[in-house]
Amino acid sequence: MIFPFPELKPTSMGVMWVWRRVRGTAIFFLCVTPNILNGFHVSSYTLLGHLPEDQWCGLPDLDATNWTLAQRRHIAEGGLNSGGCTVWDWNYKHLGQMSYEAALNYTSHMSEINRPAEVSCKVKGSYEYADPESTFVSDWDLTCERSIQRTSAQVSISLGKFCGSFSFGILADKFGRKTSFTLGAVFFVVGSFFCTFSPWYSLFLAGRFALGAASSGLFYPAFTMIVENVCLKHRSWMSIAFSASYPIGMIILAIIGYLIQPWRHLQLALTIPSLLLVLNCYLMNESPRWLITNQRYDRVYKILFKQPSHYDIQPALAAPSDLVTDKKSLEPESGSSSLLEKLKNGPLKSIIELYANPNVRKLIFTSYFMFCVTSLSYYVTALNAANLSVSRYLYIVATGLVDIPSYLVPVIMLRFTGRRITTMFLFMWTGVSLLLVLSVPAGSTTWIVAFAMLGRFGISATYSVVTLYTAELYPTQIRNSALGTCSTFAHVGSISAPYVVDVLGALGWYIPTTICGCCVLVAGLLTLTLPETGTGKLSDKIDSVAAADAQAPVAQPEKPEKQ
Repeated sequence: MIFPFPELKPTSMGVMWVWRRVRGTAIFFLCVTPNILNGFHVSSYTLLGHLPEDQWCGLPDLDATNWTLAQRRHIAEGGLNSGGCTVWDWNYKHLGQMSYEAALNYTSHMSEINRPAEVSCKVKGSYEYADPESTFVSDWDLTCERSIQRTSAQVSISLGKFCGSFSFGILADKFGRKTSFTLGAVFFVVGSFFCTFSPWYSLFLAGRFALGAASSGLFYPAFTMIVENVCLKHRSWMSIAFSASYPIGMIILAIIGYLIQPWRHLQLALTIPSLLLVLNCYLMNESPRWLITNQRYDRVYKILFKQPSHYDIQPALAAPSDLVTDKKSLEPESGSSSLLEKLKNGPLKSIIELYANPNVRKLIFTSYFMFCVTSLSYYVTALNAANLSVSRYLYIVATGLVDIPSYLVPVIMLRFTGRRITTMFLFMWTGVSLLLVLSVPAGSTTWIVAFAMLGRFGISATYSVVTLYTAELYPTQIRNSALGTCSTFAHVGSISAPYVVDVLGALGWYIPTTICGCCVLVAGLLTLTLPETGTGKLSDKIDSVAAADAQAPVAQPEKPEKQ
Protein backbone atom coordinates (compact mmCIF):
# COMPACT_ATOMS: atom_id res chain seq x y z
CA MET A 1 0.00 0.00 0.00
CA ILE A 2 1.30 3.45 -0.96
CA PHE A 3 1.03 6.25 1.60
CA PRO A 4 1.07 9.86 0.31
CA PHE A 5 3.70 11.02 2.82
CA PRO A 6 7.41 11.67 2.12
CA GLU A 7 8.27 10.19 5.55
CA LEU A 8 7.38 6.74 4.26
CA LYS A 9 10.25 6.53 1.81
CA PRO A 10 12.48 3.46 1.55
CA THR A 11 15.03 4.82 4.07
CA SER A 12 12.36 4.79 6.79
CA MET A 13 10.96 1.34 6.04
CA GLY A 14 12.88 -0.13 8.96
CA VAL A 15 11.11 2.23 11.34
CA MET A 16 7.77 1.33 9.79
CA TRP A 17 8.55 -2.39 10.09
CA VAL A 18 9.17 -1.99 13.82
CA TRP A 19 5.99 0.07 14.14
CA ARG A 20 3.94 -2.61 12.39
CA ARG A 21 5.38 -5.33 14.65
CA VAL A 22 4.66 -3.44 17.86
CA ARG A 23 1.36 -2.06 16.68
CA GLY A 24 0.22 -5.44 15.34
CA THR A 25 0.82 -7.06 18.73
CA ALA A 26 -1.12 -4.32 20.51
CA ILE A 27 -4.01 -4.64 18.05
CA PHE A 28 -4.04 -8.40 18.54
CA PHE A 29 -4.47 -8.19 22.32
CA LEU A 30 -7.06 -5.41 22.06
CA CYS A 31 -9.09 -7.52 19.65
CA VAL A 32 -8.78 -10.84 21.51
CA THR A 33 -10.34 -9.57 24.75
CA PRO A 34 -13.86 -9.06 23.33
CA ASN A 35 -13.88 -12.56 21.83
CA ILE A 36 -13.19 -14.07 25.27
CA LEU A 37 -16.19 -12.12 26.56
CA ASN A 38 -18.26 -13.52 23.69
CA GLY A 39 -17.33 -16.99 24.92
CA PHE A 40 -18.71 -15.99 28.33
CA HIS A 41 -22.16 -14.85 27.36
CA VAL A 42 -23.01 -16.86 24.27
CA SER A 43 -22.30 -20.12 26.15
CA SER A 44 -23.68 -19.00 29.52
CA TYR A 45 -27.15 -20.36 28.64
CA THR A 46 -25.98 -23.84 29.59
CA LEU A 47 -25.35 -22.70 33.17
CA LEU A 48 -27.90 -19.91 33.57
CA GLY A 49 -30.90 -21.67 32.04
CA HIS A 50 -30.43 -25.35 32.80
CA LEU A 51 -33.44 -27.41 33.83
CA PRO A 52 -33.67 -27.91 37.61
CA GLU A 53 -32.38 -31.20 38.96
CA ASP A 54 -35.82 -31.88 40.46
CA GLN A 55 -39.22 -30.26 40.23
CA TRP A 56 -42.55 -30.84 41.94
CA CYS A 57 -45.89 -29.19 42.53
CA GLY A 58 -46.17 -27.24 45.78
CA LEU A 59 -49.69 -27.46 47.25
CA PRO A 60 -50.53 -24.80 49.88
CA ASP A 61 -53.30 -27.01 51.38
CA LEU A 62 -50.71 -29.65 52.29
CA ASP A 63 -47.96 -27.31 53.52
CA ALA A 64 -49.49 -27.07 57.00
CA THR A 65 -49.42 -30.85 57.49
CA ASN A 66 -46.59 -32.77 59.11
CA TRP A 67 -46.15 -34.90 56.00
CA THR A 68 -42.73 -35.25 54.43
CA LEU A 69 -42.10 -33.91 50.94
CA ALA A 70 -42.01 -37.45 49.55
CA GLN A 71 -45.40 -38.18 51.12
CA ARG A 72 -46.98 -35.02 49.72
CA ARG A 73 -45.62 -35.81 46.27
CA HIS A 74 -46.88 -39.38 46.45
CA ILE A 75 -50.43 -38.23 47.20
CA ALA A 76 -50.42 -35.51 44.51
CA GLU A 77 -48.31 -37.11 41.76
CA GLY A 78 -48.31 -40.85 42.46
CA GLY A 79 -48.51 -42.79 39.20
CA LEU A 80 -47.89 -39.70 37.04
CA ASN A 81 -44.82 -39.24 34.83
CA SER A 82 -45.20 -35.52 34.15
CA GLY A 83 -42.18 -34.39 36.17
CA GLY A 84 -44.28 -32.25 38.52
CA CYS A 85 -46.20 -30.52 35.72
CA THR A 86 -49.55 -32.14 36.62
CA VAL A 87 -51.26 -33.48 39.75
CA TRP A 88 -54.38 -35.46 40.58
CA ASP A 89 -57.55 -33.44 40.98
CA TRP A 90 -58.15 -34.21 44.68
CA ASN A 91 -59.71 -31.99 47.31
CA TYR A 92 -56.37 -31.22 48.98
CA LYS A 93 -57.94 -29.03 51.66
CA HIS A 94 -59.91 -32.05 52.82
CA LEU A 95 -56.88 -34.34 52.59
CA GLY A 96 -54.78 -31.87 54.58
CA GLN A 97 -56.97 -32.49 57.62
CA MET A 98 -56.09 -36.19 57.66
CA SER A 99 -52.98 -38.09 58.59
CA TYR A 100 -50.84 -39.35 55.76
CA GLU A 101 -51.96 -42.96 56.23
CA ALA A 102 -55.64 -41.96 56.21
CA ALA A 103 -55.17 -39.80 53.13
CA LEU A 104 -53.34 -42.63 51.35
CA ASN A 105 -56.14 -45.10 52.10
CA TYR A 106 -58.75 -42.55 51.04
CA THR A 107 -57.12 -41.76 47.69
CA SER A 108 -56.45 -45.45 46.97
CA HIS A 109 -60.09 -46.35 47.64
CA MET A 110 -61.47 -43.43 45.61
CA SER A 111 -59.15 -44.23 42.68
CA GLU A 112 -60.72 -47.70 42.43
CA ILE A 113 -64.21 -46.21 42.33
CA ASN A 114 -63.63 -43.13 40.12
CA ARG A 115 -60.14 -42.17 39.04
CA PRO A 116 -59.67 -38.37 39.38
CA ALA A 117 -58.70 -36.17 36.46
CA GLU A 118 -55.13 -35.04 35.80
CA VAL A 119 -54.86 -31.24 36.01
CA SER A 120 -52.05 -28.71 35.66
CA CYS A 121 -50.05 -27.90 38.75
CA LYS A 122 -50.91 -24.21 38.34
CA VAL A 123 -54.59 -25.06 39.02
CA LYS A 124 -53.85 -26.43 42.48
CA GLY A 125 -50.59 -24.79 43.51
CA SER A 126 -47.25 -23.64 42.12
CA TYR A 127 -44.01 -25.15 40.85
CA GLU A 128 -41.21 -25.75 43.31
CA TYR A 129 -37.63 -26.62 42.43
CA ALA A 130 -34.50 -28.12 43.88
CA ASP A 131 -31.79 -25.42 44.11
CA PRO A 132 -34.00 -22.75 42.48
CA GLU A 133 -31.38 -19.97 42.64
CA SER A 134 -29.07 -21.75 40.18
CA THR A 135 -31.28 -21.21 37.11
CA PHE A 136 -33.52 -18.47 35.74
CA VAL A 137 -36.12 -21.15 34.97
CA SER A 138 -37.37 -20.93 38.57
CA ASP A 139 -37.67 -17.12 38.51
CA TRP A 140 -40.20 -17.13 35.68
CA ASP A 141 -41.53 -20.74 35.82
CA LEU A 142 -40.15 -21.57 32.37
CA THR A 143 -41.11 -25.19 32.57
CA CYS A 144 -43.87 -27.60 31.56
CA GLU A 145 -46.25 -25.73 29.22
CA ARG A 146 -43.84 -22.76 29.16
CA SER A 147 -40.69 -24.78 28.55
CA ILE A 148 -40.42 -23.53 24.96
CA GLN A 149 -39.91 -20.03 26.35
CA ARG A 150 -36.76 -21.21 28.10
CA THR A 151 -35.28 -22.02 24.71
CA SER A 152 -36.08 -18.49 23.53
CA ALA A 153 -33.25 -17.24 25.76
CA GLN A 154 -30.75 -18.94 23.46
CA VAL A 155 -32.72 -18.08 20.33
CA SER A 156 -32.56 -14.40 21.36
CA ILE A 157 -28.76 -14.57 21.28
CA SER A 158 -28.82 -16.10 17.79
CA LEU A 159 -31.37 -13.57 16.53
CA GLY A 160 -29.27 -10.76 17.93
CA LYS A 161 -26.19 -12.09 16.16
CA PHE A 162 -28.28 -12.50 13.01
CA CYS A 163 -29.28 -8.82 13.01
CA GLY A 164 -26.00 -7.52 14.41
CA SER A 165 -23.78 -9.26 11.89
CA PHE A 166 -25.67 -7.64 9.04
CA SER A 167 -26.00 -4.13 10.48
CA PHE A 168 -22.62 -3.82 12.21
CA GLY A 169 -20.83 -5.09 9.11
CA ILE A 170 -22.34 -2.32 7.01
CA LEU A 171 -21.65 0.26 9.74
CA ALA A 172 -18.00 -0.79 9.89
CA ASP A 173 -17.57 -0.30 6.13
CA LYS A 174 -19.47 2.99 6.12
CA PHE A 175 -18.26 4.68 9.32
CA GLY A 176 -15.13 2.76 10.25
CA ARG A 177 -14.00 -0.28 12.22
CA LYS A 178 -13.56 1.55 15.52
CA THR A 179 -16.99 3.21 15.33
CA SER A 180 -18.69 -0.15 14.85
CA PHE A 181 -16.57 -1.69 17.62
CA THR A 182 -17.46 1.12 20.06
CA LEU A 183 -21.17 0.81 19.34
CA GLY A 184 -20.93 -2.96 19.84
CA ALA A 185 -19.22 -2.40 23.19
CA VAL A 186 -22.08 -0.14 24.32
CA PHE A 187 -24.64 -2.77 23.36
CA PHE A 188 -22.60 -5.42 25.16
CA VAL A 189 -22.40 -3.55 28.47
CA VAL A 190 -26.06 -2.44 28.42
CA GLY A 191 -27.27 -5.93 27.47
CA SER A 192 -25.18 -7.50 30.24
CA PHE A 193 -26.75 -5.27 32.89
CA PHE A 194 -30.24 -5.96 31.53
CA CYS A 195 -29.63 -9.70 31.89
CA THR A 196 -28.25 -9.31 35.42
CA PHE A 197 -30.90 -7.12 37.04
CA SER A 198 -34.00 -7.70 34.91
CA PRO A 199 -37.17 -8.40 36.96
CA TRP A 200 -39.09 -9.43 33.80
CA TYR A 201 -38.32 -12.18 31.37
CA SER A 202 -39.10 -9.96 28.38
CA LEU A 203 -36.40 -7.50 29.49
CA PHE A 204 -34.03 -10.41 30.06
CA LEU A 205 -34.63 -11.54 26.47
CA ALA A 206 -34.00 -7.99 25.25
CA GLY A 207 -30.67 -8.07 27.08
CA ARG A 208 -29.81 -11.41 25.49
CA PHE A 209 -30.69 -10.01 22.07
CA ALA A 210 -28.42 -7.02 22.72
CA LEU A 211 -25.60 -9.38 23.73
CA GLY A 212 -26.02 -11.33 20.51
CA ALA A 213 -25.99 -8.18 18.39
CA ALA A 214 -23.01 -6.82 20.33
CA SER A 215 -21.03 -10.03 19.88
CA SER A 216 -21.18 -9.46 16.12
CA GLY A 217 -20.46 -5.77 16.59
CA LEU A 218 -17.29 -6.68 18.48
CA PHE A 219 -16.17 -9.80 16.61
CA TYR A 220 -16.14 -8.71 12.99
CA PRO A 221 -14.59 -5.22 13.35
CA ALA A 222 -11.97 -6.74 15.67
CA PHE A 223 -11.19 -9.56 13.29
CA THR A 224 -11.06 -7.17 10.34
CA MET A 225 -8.62 -4.98 12.26
CA ILE A 226 -6.27 -7.96 12.57
CA VAL A 227 -6.61 -8.88 8.90
CA GLU A 228 -6.00 -5.30 7.71
CA ASN A 229 -3.20 -4.31 10.07
CA VAL A 230 -1.09 -7.46 10.42
CA CYS A 231 1.34 -8.53 7.70
CA LEU A 232 0.79 -11.76 5.79
CA LYS A 233 3.53 -13.59 7.70
CA HIS A 234 1.69 -13.30 11.04
CA ARG A 235 -1.88 -12.96 9.81
CA SER A 236 -2.62 -16.70 9.76
CA TRP A 237 -1.58 -17.61 13.29
CA MET A 238 -3.03 -14.40 14.76
CA SER A 239 -6.41 -14.99 13.14
CA ILE A 240 -6.45 -18.59 14.38
CA ALA A 241 -5.39 -17.50 17.88
CA PHE A 242 -8.15 -14.90 17.76
CA SER A 243 -10.71 -17.63 17.09
CA ALA A 244 -9.19 -19.84 19.81
CA SER A 245 -9.92 -17.15 22.40
CA TYR A 246 -13.61 -18.09 22.22
CA PRO A 247 -13.20 -21.57 23.80
CA ILE A 248 -10.87 -20.02 26.35
CA GLY A 249 -13.84 -17.91 27.41
CA MET A 250 -15.94 -21.07 27.64
CA ILE A 251 -13.43 -22.73 29.97
CA ILE A 252 -13.25 -19.64 32.19
CA LEU A 253 -17.07 -19.57 32.20
CA ALA A 254 -17.24 -23.16 33.47
CA ILE A 255 -14.74 -22.40 36.26
CA ILE A 256 -16.61 -19.26 37.36
CA GLY A 257 -19.94 -21.09 37.11
CA TYR A 258 -18.68 -23.90 39.33
CA LEU A 259 -17.55 -21.41 41.98
CA ILE A 260 -20.63 -19.14 41.77
CA GLN A 261 -23.88 -21.10 41.77
CA PRO A 262 -26.72 -18.48 41.94
CA TRP A 263 -27.47 -17.48 38.38
CA ARG A 264 -27.80 -13.73 39.02
CA HIS A 265 -24.49 -13.67 40.87
CA LEU A 266 -22.91 -15.61 38.01
CA GLN A 267 -24.38 -13.20 35.46
CA LEU A 268 -22.97 -10.27 37.45
CA ALA A 269 -19.55 -11.92 37.57
CA LEU A 270 -19.68 -12.21 33.77
CA THR A 271 -20.86 -8.61 33.39
CA ILE A 272 -18.09 -6.90 35.36
CA PRO A 273 -15.28 -7.82 32.89
CA SER A 274 -17.28 -6.21 30.08
CA LEU A 275 -16.45 -2.81 31.58
CA LEU A 276 -12.90 -3.35 30.30
CA LEU A 277 -14.28 -2.69 26.82
CA VAL A 278 -14.15 1.01 27.68
CA LEU A 279 -10.37 0.70 27.80
CA ASN A 280 -10.34 -1.16 24.49
CA CYS A 281 -12.33 1.59 22.80
CA TYR A 282 -9.97 4.24 24.18
CA LEU A 283 -6.73 2.51 23.11
CA MET A 284 -7.86 1.20 19.72
CA ASN A 285 -7.16 3.33 16.65
CA GLU A 286 -9.08 3.27 13.41
CA SER A 287 -7.79 0.91 10.72
CA PRO A 288 -5.25 2.85 8.57
CA ARG A 289 -6.15 0.74 5.54
CA TRP A 290 -9.81 1.74 5.84
CA LEU A 291 -8.84 5.41 6.33
CA ILE A 292 -6.66 5.40 3.21
CA THR A 293 -9.39 3.71 1.19
CA ASN A 294 -11.70 6.53 2.25
CA GLN A 295 -8.97 9.16 1.60
CA ARG A 296 -8.72 10.32 5.21
CA TYR A 297 -4.97 10.83 5.07
CA ASP A 298 -4.71 13.29 7.96
CA ARG A 299 -5.91 10.66 10.44
CA VAL A 300 -3.54 8.09 8.96
CA TYR A 301 -0.63 10.46 9.46
CA LYS A 302 -1.63 11.13 13.07
CA ILE A 303 -1.89 7.38 13.82
CA LEU A 304 1.50 6.63 12.27
CA PHE A 305 3.50 9.58 13.61
CA LYS A 306 1.50 10.53 16.74
CA GLN A 307 1.20 14.13 15.59
CA PRO A 308 -1.05 16.15 13.27
CA SER A 309 -0.14 16.19 9.61
CA HIS A 310 1.61 19.31 8.33
CA TYR A 311 0.78 18.40 4.71
CA ASP A 312 -2.23 19.74 2.86
CA ILE A 313 -3.31 16.59 1.03
CA GLN A 314 -6.40 16.85 -1.10
CA PRO A 315 -8.45 13.82 -2.06
CA ALA A 316 -8.30 12.77 -5.68
CA LEU A 317 -10.74 14.80 -7.75
CA ALA A 318 -13.38 13.07 -9.76
CA ALA A 319 -13.07 13.09 -13.52
CA PRO A 320 -14.65 16.22 -15.02
CA SER A 321 -18.10 15.62 -16.35
CA ASP A 322 -19.11 16.33 -19.92
CA LEU A 323 -20.15 19.87 -20.78
CA VAL A 324 -23.87 20.49 -20.57
CA THR A 325 -25.28 21.35 -23.95
CA ASP A 326 -28.94 20.77 -23.24
CA LYS A 327 -30.78 23.18 -20.98
CA LYS A 328 -33.10 20.40 -19.90
CA SER A 329 -30.24 18.63 -18.23
CA LEU A 330 -29.86 21.59 -15.87
CA GLU A 331 -33.30 20.99 -14.43
CA PRO A 332 -33.31 19.41 -10.96
CA GLU A 333 -34.04 15.71 -10.73
CA SER A 334 -37.33 14.51 -9.35
CA GLY A 335 -37.62 13.79 -5.65
CA SER A 336 -37.97 10.00 -6.06
CA SER A 337 -34.96 9.82 -8.39
CA SER A 338 -32.86 11.92 -6.02
CA LEU A 339 -33.86 9.74 -3.05
CA LEU A 340 -32.98 6.60 -4.99
CA GLU A 341 -29.54 7.98 -5.84
CA LYS A 342 -28.94 8.88 -2.19
CA LEU A 343 -29.83 5.35 -1.14
CA LYS A 344 -27.58 3.83 -3.80
CA ASN A 345 -24.64 6.00 -2.78
CA GLY A 346 -25.40 5.84 0.93
CA PRO A 347 -26.69 2.97 3.10
CA LEU A 348 -27.22 0.54 0.21
CA LYS A 349 -23.90 1.18 -1.51
CA SER A 350 -22.01 -1.70 0.12
CA ILE A 351 -24.89 -4.13 -0.44
CA ILE A 352 -25.22 -3.18 -4.12
CA GLU A 353 -21.49 -3.61 -4.62
CA LEU A 354 -21.70 -7.14 -3.20
CA TYR A 355 -24.04 -8.28 -5.97
CA ALA A 356 -23.34 -5.93 -8.89
CA ASN A 357 -19.99 -7.43 -9.89
CA PRO A 358 -20.41 -10.99 -11.30
CA ASN A 359 -17.08 -12.16 -9.85
CA VAL A 360 -17.96 -10.88 -6.39
CA ARG A 361 -21.48 -12.28 -6.71
CA LYS A 362 -20.15 -15.78 -7.33
CA LEU A 363 -17.84 -15.48 -4.32
CA ILE A 364 -20.53 -14.17 -1.98
CA PHE A 365 -23.11 -16.90 -2.66
CA THR A 366 -20.51 -19.62 -2.20
CA SER A 367 -19.43 -17.96 1.02
CA TYR A 368 -23.03 -17.83 2.23
CA PHE A 369 -23.43 -21.58 1.83
CA MET A 370 -20.10 -22.29 3.49
CA PHE A 371 -20.93 -20.15 6.51
CA CYS A 372 -24.45 -21.55 6.91
CA VAL A 373 -23.30 -25.17 6.74
CA THR A 374 -20.36 -24.58 9.04
CA SER A 375 -22.51 -22.93 11.70
CA LEU A 376 -25.24 -25.55 11.40
CA SER A 377 -22.76 -28.41 11.84
CA TYR A 378 -20.98 -26.65 14.70
CA TYR A 379 -24.13 -26.24 16.77
CA VAL A 380 -25.63 -29.60 15.82
CA THR A 381 -22.53 -31.43 17.06
CA ALA A 382 -22.64 -29.32 20.23
CA LEU A 383 -26.28 -30.20 20.91
CA ASN A 384 -25.78 -33.91 20.18
CA ALA A 385 -22.82 -34.11 22.55
CA ALA A 386 -24.88 -32.40 25.25
CA ASN A 387 -27.11 -35.48 25.46
CA LEU A 388 -24.35 -37.22 27.40
CA SER A 389 -25.07 -37.75 31.09
CA VAL A 390 -22.20 -35.61 32.34
CA SER A 391 -21.87 -32.57 34.54
CA ARG A 392 -22.70 -29.37 32.65
CA TYR A 393 -19.49 -27.81 33.98
CA LEU A 394 -17.37 -30.69 32.71
CA TYR A 395 -19.23 -30.57 29.42
CA ILE A 396 -18.40 -26.93 28.81
CA VAL A 397 -14.77 -27.51 29.77
CA ALA A 398 -14.57 -30.57 27.51
CA THR A 399 -16.08 -28.64 24.60
CA GLY A 400 -13.55 -25.86 25.07
CA LEU A 401 -10.67 -28.33 25.33
CA VAL A 402 -11.78 -29.99 22.09
CA ASP A 403 -12.05 -26.65 20.31
CA ILE A 404 -8.64 -25.28 21.33
CA PRO A 405 -6.45 -27.95 19.65
CA SER A 406 -8.74 -27.84 16.62
CA TYR A 407 -7.27 -24.40 15.85
CA LEU A 408 -3.71 -25.74 15.74
CA VAL A 409 -4.30 -27.93 12.67
CA PRO A 410 -5.15 -24.97 10.39
CA VAL A 411 -2.07 -23.04 11.56
CA ILE A 412 0.19 -25.77 10.18
CA MET A 413 -1.86 -26.43 7.06
CA LEU A 414 -2.24 -22.76 6.15
CA ARG A 415 1.52 -22.42 6.26
CA PHE A 416 2.12 -25.05 3.60
CA THR A 417 -1.07 -25.68 1.61
CA GLY A 418 -2.77 -22.28 1.39
CA ARG A 419 -6.33 -21.23 2.12
CA ARG A 420 -8.30 -23.14 -0.50
CA ILE A 421 -6.78 -26.62 -0.01
CA THR A 422 -6.92 -26.28 3.79
CA THR A 423 -10.58 -25.27 3.74
CA MET A 424 -11.52 -28.10 1.37
CA PHE A 425 -9.61 -30.72 3.42
CA LEU A 426 -11.23 -29.67 6.70
CA PHE A 427 -14.70 -29.71 5.16
CA MET A 428 -14.06 -33.22 3.85
CA TRP A 429 -12.65 -34.37 7.21
CA THR A 430 -15.74 -33.09 9.03
CA GLY A 431 -18.18 -34.56 6.53
CA VAL A 432 -16.61 -38.02 6.58
CA SER A 433 -16.46 -38.02 10.39
CA LEU A 434 -20.15 -37.16 10.71
CA LEU A 435 -21.20 -39.71 8.08
CA LEU A 436 -19.21 -42.43 9.85
CA VAL A 437 -21.84 -42.23 12.60
CA LEU A 438 -24.11 -44.16 10.21
CA SER A 439 -21.75 -47.16 10.39
CA VAL A 440 -22.00 -47.42 14.19
CA PRO A 441 -24.78 -49.51 15.81
CA ALA A 442 -27.31 -47.50 17.79
CA GLY A 443 -26.22 -49.04 21.09
CA SER A 444 -22.53 -48.14 20.75
CA THR A 445 -22.77 -44.79 22.52
CA THR A 446 -19.03 -44.44 23.02
CA TRP A 447 -18.24 -44.74 19.31
CA ILE A 448 -21.14 -42.51 18.30
CA VAL A 449 -19.96 -39.76 20.64
CA ALA A 450 -16.35 -40.27 19.52
CA PHE A 451 -17.21 -39.71 15.85
CA ALA A 452 -19.49 -36.78 16.71
CA MET A 453 -16.72 -35.09 18.70
CA LEU A 454 -14.26 -35.81 15.90
CA GLY A 455 -16.69 -34.01 13.61
CA ARG A 456 -16.85 -31.13 16.09
CA PHE A 457 -13.06 -31.02 16.16
CA GLY A 458 -13.07 -30.70 12.38
CA ILE A 459 -15.87 -28.15 12.13
CA SER A 460 -14.24 -25.96 14.80
CA ALA A 461 -11.06 -25.92 12.73
CA THR A 462 -13.10 -25.20 9.61
CA TYR A 463 -14.84 -22.27 11.27
CA SER A 464 -11.59 -20.44 11.92
CA VAL A 465 -10.24 -21.01 8.40
CA VAL A 466 -13.49 -20.04 6.67
CA THR A 467 -13.55 -16.72 8.53
CA LEU A 468 -9.98 -15.91 7.51
CA TYR A 469 -10.47 -17.12 3.96
CA THR A 470 -13.64 -15.06 3.50
CA ALA A 471 -12.01 -11.91 4.90
CA GLU A 472 -9.22 -12.19 2.32
CA LEU A 473 -11.54 -12.91 -0.62
CA TYR A 474 -13.09 -9.45 -0.66
CA PRO A 475 -11.61 -5.96 -1.13
CA THR A 476 -11.38 -3.42 1.68
CA GLN A 477 -14.34 -1.44 0.29
CA ILE A 478 -16.82 -4.25 1.03
CA ARG A 479 -14.89 -6.60 3.32
CA ASN A 480 -16.95 -5.95 6.44
CA SER A 481 -20.22 -6.00 4.50
CA ALA A 482 -19.24 -9.38 3.07
CA LEU A 483 -18.27 -10.74 6.49
CA GLY A 484 -21.41 -9.32 8.04
CA THR A 485 -23.82 -10.79 5.50
CA CYS A 486 -21.94 -14.12 5.62
CA SER A 487 -22.37 -14.10 9.38
CA THR A 488 -26.08 -13.50 8.87
CA PHE A 489 -26.32 -16.77 6.94
CA ALA A 490 -24.18 -18.45 9.58
CA HIS A 491 -26.79 -17.54 12.17
CA VAL A 492 -29.49 -19.00 9.96
CA GLY A 493 -27.62 -22.25 10.54
CA SER A 494 -27.25 -21.69 14.29
CA ILE A 495 -30.97 -20.89 14.66
CA SER A 496 -31.90 -23.97 12.62
CA ALA A 497 -29.63 -26.33 14.56
CA PRO A 498 -31.94 -26.88 17.58
CA TYR A 499 -34.84 -27.77 15.27
CA VAL A 500 -32.66 -30.17 13.28
CA VAL A 501 -31.65 -31.91 16.50
CA ASP A 502 -35.03 -31.91 18.26
CA VAL A 503 -37.49 -32.40 15.38
CA LEU A 504 -35.53 -34.47 12.87
CA GLY A 505 -33.57 -36.21 15.62
CA ALA A 506 -36.87 -37.54 16.99
CA LEU A 507 -37.42 -39.30 13.66
CA GLY A 508 -33.96 -40.87 13.70
CA TRP A 509 -30.94 -40.30 15.91
CA TYR A 510 -28.64 -40.40 12.87
CA ILE A 511 -30.52 -37.83 10.74
CA PRO A 512 -28.92 -34.61 12.14
CA THR A 513 -25.34 -35.79 11.66
CA THR A 514 -26.17 -37.25 8.24
CA ILE A 515 -27.65 -33.96 7.02
CA CYS A 516 -24.65 -32.02 8.29
CA GLY A 517 -22.19 -34.51 6.84
CA CYS A 518 -23.71 -34.29 3.36
CA CYS A 519 -23.94 -30.49 3.40
CA VAL A 520 -20.35 -30.16 4.60
CA LEU A 521 -19.09 -32.39 1.75
CA VAL A 522 -20.90 -30.17 -0.78
CA ALA A 523 -19.30 -27.10 0.80
CA GLY A 524 -15.90 -28.74 0.43
CA LEU A 525 -16.45 -29.26 -3.29
CA LEU A 526 -17.65 -25.65 -3.76
CA THR A 527 -14.42 -24.46 -2.15
CA LEU A 528 -12.57 -25.58 -5.26
CA THR A 529 -14.34 -22.84 -7.25
CA LEU A 530 -12.77 -20.09 -5.10
CA PRO A 531 -9.42 -18.38 -5.76
CA GLU A 532 -6.36 -18.84 -3.55
CA THR A 533 -5.65 -15.80 -1.34
CA GLY A 534 -2.64 -16.88 0.72
CA THR A 535 0.04 -15.86 -1.76
CA GLY A 536 -0.88 -12.26 -2.53
CA LYS A 537 -1.74 -8.94 -0.98
CA LEU A 538 -5.20 -7.91 0.08
CA SER A 539 -7.19 -6.06 -2.56
CA ASP A 540 -8.66 -2.65 -1.77
CA LYS A 541 -10.88 -1.94 -4.77
CA ILE A 542 -13.71 -4.04 -6.19
CA ASP A 543 -12.25 -3.79 -9.67
CA SER A 544 -9.18 -5.72 -8.51
CA VAL A 545 -11.19 -8.83 -7.56
CA ALA A 546 -10.31 -11.57 -10.01
CA ALA A 547 -12.36 -14.58 -10.88
CA ALA A 548 -11.20 -17.95 -9.61
CA ASP A 549 -8.71 -19.52 -11.99
CA ALA A 550 -9.38 -23.17 -12.52
CA GLN A 551 -5.76 -23.71 -13.45
CA ALA A 552 -4.38 -21.87 -10.42
CA PRO A 553 -1.24 -23.53 -9.03
CA VAL A 554 -1.10 -24.92 -5.53
CA ALA A 555 -0.24 -22.24 -3.01
CA GLN A 556 3.37 -21.99 -1.94
CA PRO A 557 4.48 -21.33 1.63
CA GLU A 558 3.65 -17.79 2.71
CA LYS A 559 6.20 -15.05 2.26
CA PRO A 560 6.38 -11.93 4.38
CA GLU A 561 4.30 -9.10 2.98
CA LYS A 562 6.34 -6.14 1.75
CA GLN A 563 5.67 -3.07 3.82
